[in-house]
Amino acid sequence: MMRLLGHGICGALLVLLIGCAAPSSPQAQASDTATCYVCRYNNDLACVDVHVKENTPRSEYAGKTYCFCSQGCKTAFVKAPEKYLPR
Repeated sequence: MMRLLGHGICGALLVLLIGCAAPSSPQAQASDTATCYVCRYNNDLACVDVHVKENTPRSEYAGKTYCFCSQGCKTAFVKAPEKYLPR
């Protein structure tokens, strides 16, 4: 009986994972995302992916535009961009 329950739970988790991996709508595919390199550097995984909107903090550096999860991350990046960019 416990073995059947275990298979049922594993099956349910598999369905949830597959459902979460696929975009739920065309709008989910079309949303612009960027990486907050300050959060990436700090291993703050909750904020690494930024959903870019009109009011998303941005900064230009070396001809590229970088987006951030917060004004604080933008401020840190502007002070030392080379620290946060991948090498």
